Amino acid sequence: MTIWTPTLMQGKPIYLAIADAMADDIRMGTLQPGTKLPPHRDLAWRLKVTVGTVTRAYKEAEIRGLLAGQVGRGSYVRGGSGAAAIQRSDARPPDLVDLSHSIPPPVITTAEFDAALAHVMREPERLSLLDYTPPEGYARHRQMGAKWLTRCGIIASDADVVVCAGAHMGIIATMPDIVESGEAIMAENLNYPSLKPSMKSLGIGTIGLEIDEQGLLPSAFEQTARNGDSRVLYVVPTLQNPTTSTMPRERREAIVEIARHYNITIVEDDIFRLLDERVQPPCFYNLAPERTFYITSLSKTLAPGLRVGFIATPPGRARMLRVNQQVANGRAVGMTAEMARYWLETDIADGVIGRVINELKLRRQVFLEVFKGHTVRCEQGAPFAWVSLPHHWRPIRFAVTAKQRGVHISPGPSFAIGARAEEQNIRICFGQPATAEDLRTALEKVHTLMAEVPSDDFSPVA
Repeated sequence: MTIWTPTLMQGKPIYLAIADAMADDIRMGTLQPGTKLPPHRDLAWRLKVTVGTVTRAYKEAEIRGLLAGQVGRGSYVRGGSGAAAIQRSDARPPDLVDLSHSIPPPVITTAEFDAALAHVMREPERLSLLDYTPPEGYARHRQMGAKWLTRCGIIASDADVVVCAGAHMGIIATMPDIVESGEAIMAENLNYPSLKPSMKSLGIGTIGLEIDEQGLLPSAFEQTARNGDSRVLYVVPTLQNPTTSTMPRERREAIVEIARHYNITIVEDDIFRLLDERVQPPCFYNLAPERTFYITSLSKTLAPGLRVGFIATPPGRARMLRVNQQVANGRAVGMTAEMARYWLETDIADGVIGRVINELKLRRQVFLEVFKGHTVRCEQGAPFAWVSLPHHWRPIRFAVTAKQRGVHISPGPSFAIGARAEEQNIRICFGQPATAEDLRTALEKVHTLMAEVPSDDFSPVA
């Protein structure tokens, strides 16, 4: 038997603090598999807590799979038998730094993750989470979505909220009910790279609309709407991907006026809104709720692997998405949705978002230091930057060369919808590296490469 005395984290129930400390000590190797833990009474005496508190802590640890209790013999740290431990298996080489994916920095702690799992394991009906969820999501998860949407300034009835497996699947579920196969949607001509191929798979075309430093140009939108080329506008109004621009209120109101005049439906993808602490213009959903489908998710603010998103529909239109959710298999997984619900109903989500925002501030500052003097767009709160390349580089060739140097970035042409003259850019994301210093090292490699002149890869002919 080991004389184990845990160090307890303040601000949480003592039994959870004991179980969390046990998890940390097992992970750090302080408690080895097979170690016999102190009897309940002995540990209670050392911690100056009741025996019942320790009993509850050991039960919590047993639920988490940390220990096994044997009648008459005591409690032991679980050994390594059974299923193999999770091994991180990345497709990318271990020395490749990925700055191509827009995800939040890794700020979630093991204790926060374990607390969510423990919540799931305490649920009496937890086995139901292994079933297919309803296409629109369980009622408690739609309520969670409605509560999350209030952070964006949206007040929506639970009945008008659909839970989906991330924002991308929300787009896939929404489009077939508002766009006929063979028709097209309008979108900013620099946009989410997966938008165009996703629409193509649905038999839907894309029409690129001109943008400026404030986002979509109302004049370009009106001209296409007047021509009758499309009945749907897809727009990313806040921290637009990839330009980082945020559309001011006056422009949003102008676009709403045009949409109402030509009876255009708006699909508002607002996944980055909560990353910017500044006062935001109202959502299109608030300006034109009768014609706007609002899509957001937890992937950019909490964790990408949760795959939980929310669609706020115009009043009474949620039911129409049920069939599409089934066909596209876009419903959220009950297990991860329940973990998310626990985080959102405790103070964990607020803490995670706060740390994500602070870490992105730090990483944005690192980026601006490294790329000082270069032409870049990187608005406050943005998890990425839009960087102009020197004219001796072409974006695709630059991205290939950067990857050979150990840094994965995205070339500007991959964001283009339709023909564009301005393709002399790359997008650099900040979230993937483990630390801000790791990010700095990768950014300096990119910065150094920009100053180089690519060697000719052809032979001159006399």
